[in-house]
Amino acid sequence: MGKLTSLTVLDLRDNDFTGPIPTSLGNLSNLIHLYLWENQLSGPIPTSLGKLGNLIEFRIRRNNFCGSIPREIIDLSSLKVLSLGSNHLLGSIPQEMGKLTSLTVLDLRDNDLTGLIPASVGSLLNLTTLLLNDNKLFGFVPSEFNKLTHLTHLDLSSNELEGELPENVCLGRSLTYFSIFNNNFTGPIPATLKNCSTLIRLRLEGNQLTGDITKAFGIYPHLYFMDLSHNHLNGKLSWKWEQCHNLTSLSISNNNISGEIPAIFGRMAQLRVLDISSNNLSGEIPKEMGSLLMLLKLDLSNNAIMGNVPTEIGLLSRLAYLNLASNNLSKLVPVQLGSCKCLLNLNLSRNKFQKSIPFEIGNIQFLEVLDLSHNLLTGNIPGEIGKLIMLQVLNISHNGLFGSIPHSFGDMLTLTSIDVSYNDLEGPLPNVKAFNEAPFEAIQHNRGLCGNVVGLSKCNYTRSKKRNQHVGARITIILILSFLGFLLLSCTLIILVIVNHRQRWIIKRDNDEQTNDLDFMQILSYDGKVFYDRIIEATEGFDSKYYVGEGAYGIVYKAEISKGQTVAIKQISSSEEDSEIVNLIPFEREIQALTNLRHRNIVKFYGFCSHVQRCFLVYEYMEGGSLRTTLSNDERAKEFQWDKRVNMVRGVADALSYMHHGCSPPLIHRDLTSNNILLDCDYEAHVSDFGTARLLRPDSSNWTAIAGTIGYIAPELAYSTIPTEKCDVYSFGVVALETIMGKYPGDHVSREYSSSAQTESSMMLKDVLDQRLSPSRLCLRDAQDVILIAKLAFACLQADPRLRPTMGQVSHELRVQLPLEMPLSTVSLEQLRDLSVRKFGAFIGDEPACL
Repeated sequence: MGKLTSLTVLDLRDNDFTGPIPTSLGNLSNLIHLYLWENQLSGPIPTSLGKLGNLIEFRIRRNNFCGSIPREIIDLSSLKVLSLGSNHLLGSIPQEMGKLTSLTVLDLRDNDLTGLIPASVGSLLNLTTLLLNDNKLFGFVPSEFNKLTHLTHLDLSSNELEGELPENVCLGRSLTYFSIFNNNFTGPIPATLKNCSTLIRLRLEGNQLTGDITKAFGIYPHLYFMDLSHNHLNGKLSWKWEQCHNLTSLSISNNNISGEIPAIFGRMAQLRVLDISSNNLSGEIPKEMGSLLMLLKLDLSNNAIMGNVPTEIGLLSRLAYLNLASNNLSKLVPVQLGSCKCLLNLNLSRNKFQKSIPFEIGNIQFLEVLDLSHNLLTGNIPGEIGKLIMLQVLNISHNGLFGSIPHSFGDMLTLTSIDVSYNDLEGPLPNVKAFNEAPFEAIQHNRGLCGNVVGLSKCNYTRSKKRNQHVGARITIILILSFLGFLLLSCTLIILVIVNHRQRWIIKRDNDEQTNDLDFMQILSYDGKVFYDRIIEATEGFDSKYYVGEGAYGIVYKAEISKGQTVAIKQISSSEEDSEIVNLIPFEREIQALTNLRHRNIVKFYGFCSHVQRCFLVYEYMEGGSLRTTLSNDERAKEFQWDKRVNMVRGVADALSYMHHGCSPPLIHRDLTSNNILLDCDYEAHVSDFGTARLLRPDSSNWTAIAGTIGYIAPELAYSTIPTEKCDVYSFGVVALETIMGKYPGDHVSREYSSSAQTESSMMLKDVLDQRLSPSRLCLRDAQDVILIAKLAFACLQADPRLRPTMGQVSHELRVQLPLEMPLSTVSLEQLRDLSVRKFGAFIGDEPACL
């Protein structure tokens, strides 16, 4: 390679190259741009590269380079961009770094660099971007930093730096990103930040900064993220922040802020996260907070807030995290919380809430954590709490609750942690894992609980005969009388059933036409022959004019069973050879799956019929047809607007999350396609077709058929016939892309073998979206949702199933994650893939893609 002496640009980025950089590259004296980032290159950076005197850009980030930064780099006098981030570089930053006076970008982040920041960095007067975060740098920031007045991006976070921050950090009024979190900085906020109106993102958390936040900060019209948590700041919440119209996340927890929450905070319309916990705030929660309709997280815990929770809290329909713990809140737990359908975590502990737990909390169907402990609650535990089938943590300890624990708690199979101690509860513990394995401390100090927990009496425990002889006599008399009554009632019922059955048989024989007007659910209660005959009659023997479509293992017909009651009937296909062995298995599998599923986004199952001539399933008819049919019809696709598509994707994710995590045992669909997602008249998604666990004959050469549809099957099934839930995750990724692109995503699914892989770095997301809906006219909310869906879809399409998220994570992200703050017009497919190839948990956080 070193013989290509006329070469000016060498671009080998984003491949899988391994090994060291050839030292011969030092011979490319005319080289201007050297791009090697995002490979698996290793070894030290060759000192021979110091001979590239014409080099302007040197980018090798996200590799595995080790060793120290060679001092020969300092000889690259023409260098404007030096990007060595995300490697394993050791040692200190060269003291002579200041000689690279042409530098505009210096990226050394995410390495293992140690030592002091050289004072010579202050000589880089043209520097606009300085990224030193995620290293082991220590000591003070040199005072020479005050000369860097053209900075737009400065990130010193996650080091061991100390002392005061440079005073002139925003003297040039151009700073947009300033991040110094997780260091040991002390002293005041730099004075120049107050008038730094260009700020977009500000992160100062995790230091020991002091000062009055009212005086230190100004108005920032472009700011969307600010975190000042875990410092020693004081003062009051500033009314100025109401004028930061783009602010989506504001965190000032763990400081010494006092005063009341300003009512004008209710005007911060774009706010998604508000965390002002662990301060000295007082007063009441302003009712104006109910106007924050975009809010996802509200944390006011560990303050001195008093009064009642305003009923307007129920207007926060998107709220996922609400923590009001450790305050002086009193009166009633607001029933309006039941309207916050997206809540995942609700913590009202350590307050003074009185009276009973409102049964409306049982309406929060996705709730995972509920903590009402350390209050003054009384009364019975509402049975509706047992409807929270996603609940994992329940703490109602240290109250005055009495009565027994509702039987409905026996359905809460996802519970992992409970605490009901220090109440007046009695009776048996629910027979679920969380109660059976609970420590005694979690159930102690109650009136009379019993169960199989160490320290509790068994529920069949009996007192001595001497003490209970009168009670035993009474029980014996009651049992005898009950038995005699039961015999009398049974005889009466048998006679009535015989007479009724004879009358029904006579009526059916004499006037069979009456069954035409019976309600469908009544038909289901009849014997099989009536059910079978009625289906045959309604479809005229499965005539083609009732044909709707074709599923994986059967043909679907539409039939009106009775007036106003239309159902879908899937007749299972039969084969000429060995049909009983091959085809009845998916039929029975779908029956087994559907009878155990209860979810709003899964098709409703009515009944089935297994007959010598025909086998069929009967389920809810979806007038909207399949997703594939909708997307292939231009007129219907235009009606299928962005908000409806986003909601549909959420629905499919919720259904799969329920199948994978809410069913016992978990269920894998194995054939999720756009053809198996049915839409109702409101374009709500309903997952269908569960008959794909299809086994072949034992004497066949293949023991198990690969279930699924070409184009949606996960790549690992090419070498393994054992499916996992990650196969469904992959199929979901394909469907999600298909929904926002308006057609099968094709090359974008498998990039490794794709002809589009070479051009994807310049391909914009807006150009591949469904052009029938005019992507350029997307509103901000829908655009952010579409970007989020595309990002999650690419994460689901990882070739390695271990790198894919779970459907529980995907469903959670689609409900609560802060959208990427990037305009749709600037987002490329390469950016989205860049986010998705990282470990899933890494991009749940709040790091911007532009960094």
